[in-house]
Amino acid sequence: MRKLFRIVALTVLLCLGSAVCLAETLDLADADFHFVDARGETGYYVDMQSVQFHNDHEVTARVEIVRADIDRLYLYTARFDRVKRLYQILRSTVATYATKEIAGGSGAPSRVTAYAAGSPMEAVVEYIFSPAP
Repeated sequence: MRKLFRIVALTVLLCLGSAVCLAETLDLADADFHFVDARGETGYYVDMQSVQFHNDHEVTARVEIVRADIDRLYLYTARFDRVKRLYQILRSTVATYATKEIAGGSGAPSRVTAYAAGSPMEAVVEYIFSPAP
């Protein structure tokens, strides 16, 4: 029994010292992120592979917000209503931008929020609904 405990303890210690065991990374291999807007050090992108139209004014899509100045990436799955000018974040993930290591997030939907004219969220919505060239 003591030998088993030592093996388990050693495995845990080795795992704690290894980024492979500790860090879960974002897998964005299937994504098709398009640049939408930038404000200062913050860039806004939409994953066109994730876009799901529910009708002529409601859509769900993944939005990536990159804060290069603090090495952060925020990935949101959000539902937008273009007519009511509302959005709701359904899921969120926070990661280190350089390594894509997940630092946090939430699977709980946020409250429905209005977006303002000229805001980055409005730019995302208009980009999604604009016809491709």
